Amino acid sequence: MDQADSNVLIEEIETNDVPDDELEQFEETQPLRIVDIIDMATGEAEDSDQNYDYEEEGALIKRYVQGVQCLEFPDFCTKLEPSDEDDENNGEEEAEEQPTVSAQRKPPVGQQQEGTRSGGGGNLGRKSQLSPALQGLMGEANLSFAYGRYETAERICMEIIRQNPLASEPFYTLAEIYENRDEVKFLHFSTLAAHLNPQDRDMWIRVSDLLVQQGNMARARLIYTKAIKVLPKGYLLRLRKAQLLEKMGETNAAMFTYLKMLPLMPPEEWSTCLSTAKNVARFFHVLEKHAIALEAMEGAYSVCGARFSLEDLNMYLELLIINKRYTKVLSCLRERTNFELEDDQEESLEMIYFCVIPDDYAPELRAKLCVSLIHLRAHHLLGYLIQNVQEHITLTVGRVELYMDITEALMQEHKYAEAIALMSPITDGDTFDCPAFVWLRQAECLRQLNRTNEAIQCYQRVVHLAPVCYDAKFTLSALLKQQGRHEEAVEALEQSGEVEGQPLIARLLYERCVMLKQIGRIEEFLDVGYVLLSRHSIKLKNREEMIAAANGGSTYNAESLKAIMQMRSLAAGATGSTEPELQDPGKSAASEASDLTIKDEYDLFLDLMRTAHTHGMSSAAEKLCFAMVTTKRFTYYHYEIERIMILACYFNDDCAIAFSYLRELIAKQPNQINLWNLLSLLVQKGEDMRYCRYIRRLLHRQPLVDQQMRLFLGHYHLNCSSFKYALNVYVPMLRENPDPLVALSIAVVFNQLALQKKVLRKSAAVAQAVAFAERYKELRSASDDFSRCAAQQEIFYNIGRIYHQANILHLAVEFYEKALAVHHPLIAEYEDTLGLQHETAFNLHLIYRANGNPWKARQYLMRYCVV
Repeated sequence: MDQADSNVLIEEIETNDVPDDELEQFEETQPLRIVDIIDMATGEAEDSDQNYDYEEEGALIKRYVQGVQCLEFPDFCTKLEPSDEDDENNGEEEAEEQPTVSAQRKPPVGQQQEGTRSGGGGNLGRKSQLSPALQGLMGEANLSFAYGRYETAERICMEIIRQNPLASEPFYTLAEIYENRDEVKFLHFSTLAAHLNPQDRDMWIRVSDLLVQQGNMARARLIYTKAIKVLPKGYLLRLRKAQLLEKMGETNAAMFTYLKMLPLMPPEEWSTCLSTAKNVARFFHVLEKHAIALEAMEGAYSVCGARFSLEDLNMYLELLIINKRYTKVLSCLRERTNFELEDDQEESLEMIYFCVIPDDYAPELRAKLCVSLIHLRAHHLLGYLIQNVQEHITLTVGRVELYMDITEALMQEHKYAEAIALMSPITDGDTFDCPAFVWLRQAECLRQLNRTNEAIQCYQRVVHLAPVCYDAKFTLSALLKQQGRHEEAVEALEQSGEVEGQPLIARLLYERCVMLKQIGRIEEFLDVGYVLLSRHSIKLKNREEMIAAANGGSTYNAESLKAIMQMRSLAAGATGSTEPELQDPGKSAASEASDLTIKDEYDLFLDLMRTAHTHGMSSAAEKLCFAMVTTKRFTYYHYEIERIMILACYFNDDCAIAFSYLRELIAKQPNQINLWNLLSLLVQKGEDMRYCRYIRRLLHRQPLVDQQMRLFLGHYHLNCSSFKYALNVYVPMLRENPDPLVALSIAVVFNQLALQKKVLRKSAAVAQAVAFAERYKELRSASDDFSRCAAQQEIFYNIGRIYHQANILHLAVEFYEKALAVHHPLIAEYEDTLGLQHETAFNLHLIYRANGNPWKARQYLMRYCVV
């Protein structure tokens, strides 16, 4: 507004001053609201976008009808339809209650004209989108079709589609024209008619049935989904879709579709509604989806609750109790039965004051009512409820479950004494034998009341009647252990009396192992531990299978296990017996469902190995190791198990198998000194000629890492009395890297050569031995002042040994006495490990005794060697 306009004044006039003919031209108006303007602007924008979508859609339809559309019909129809996705399996079809804009099709502005149905198929009162002129043409097309002039009718319909491609009437007529002439075109035009007139339920069903006949069930499913989005209240569409899903094998999706259909069914279809609800509820109850199962029965109850039989009502109440809807149970029973209940509805939690149950009340409903009252904290009525149940529910085998439902409700509310009182007619009666699960509930109640002796008796009855009730065995064993009855506690954990073929329970075996060790039954402890650890591994029958399993020297060697299978099959073929197929232990380990972790089992294995080693049971230790290395279960601990396996075989004098595992470890970690020390132990005990060849091959394969291997090779030759070969190894090593151990080893070699009978220059050998012994002394004490060297005692002792073996006794005595005179704080602190005074004194005793001085010899023994 410019300045001139802003100065204009608006003059007010009276109506009496205006002539009547001019006054009639004025109209009374309401003030404009900003919100209305915004809504109008927004609506215009939406209409413009919608018009654009309709124009594009109309263009696609024109091109398809004229035959210029390059796409096949299913793809073209997919373009017309929104991306309909099924939500049955997630139970999320609530979105269908609010149809989308594309499903609830509105004709473009200017085309919403009143009219009648011009084409075939149900229109459900839909307004025609045809102008009056096109409606006339549509009438001519229908008349031509009625008189059999199909080509004329088709040309007229094509002209109508050209002018208004979004009208459904010509597609209905075209579908009727081709119904008996061309099945494909009939399907195409029917689909377009249903798409353009989405309120026509019958046309959707007709198209879907034709697609099912053609075997295109996936397409029919999408058609039903689109129809349901348009007509969310139509239960028949959901019913047919669910039946289609069942034919497709998608039971879960079908059940969800049935579930959403139930509240939409009319009361006159009560029989179908009820049977469908029960099927859906049973399906989800098996899957432990109790909330969905209850939703199904609630849907049926809202439609035809008055027609529920006693069985149906009992099923509905059971689901309500499972979902803890106890107040709803009371409300339902009030509607359907006649029992007196006084409560306070004004409280936030319903307070129950008074209840009277009629004598002719159904037993199932009586039990459900009692369970609900107990969970609603009506504890002041417990005495009345228990007495009422015992008087009016006749105790039979089939009604024990009703008693137990009430018992479990009492136990959940910690009313254990009342639960025992309710079960007393079952446990004390003689009409029939009390089932095991009743004794189990009574035992749990007695245990909670600290009546331990009675609880133990009840648990023993449970174990006797149901040997596979392992929870009862655990609890019984724990109670016996609390009373100090350890032997009985162990017997309670035995898996005897079970049906043959029952699987071993890992936790049961584990607890039994622990208790066997506690009471000192070591052999049984090792045996049960082996059964536990070997349940996933191959049971080796003889030494040939043990060697085959160790071949390759690694844990769980698949090739070795195949070799064992072949050995067994050959043995079975030779004897004519049928050998059962060897099960893959890795698979059985993976498929086991146990609360015993791998770490628990590995810790138990270590405990078993320590116990076996302490009691000198080396064969049992080796057998336990084979149980661990022939399964994939302990892959994480395989490196540690291999080392333990080597030691177990060493102590069991089975060096061949130990060597198979040790050489693989050395190949992986050749710098590990401990592995070479283990190999040295095997060489000293074993009598295998493979060691030397193995070391030489290893030297060729790894020439850069040869210090430990060369040293081991020299020691091996020295141990085999091949002194020249030993010197050929030691001397180059001493030149390359002066080492005191190598110098001492050379001194030992020359000393051993001097002791041989056929030696030409014995004195020279002794001199060489002494010279290298001094070299050893220099290298051993080079890092520190010799007077403060902690290795003085070792040096003096080794030199004394060399003189002693060379029969230079006076020098031997001198060095032995120097060794005894050494005092060092490190030696004093670790005397048992580093001290050599016992060995030194014993050698001095030998020298003095051999030279006729028994008094001096006895003096050294009494001073240093008496325990």
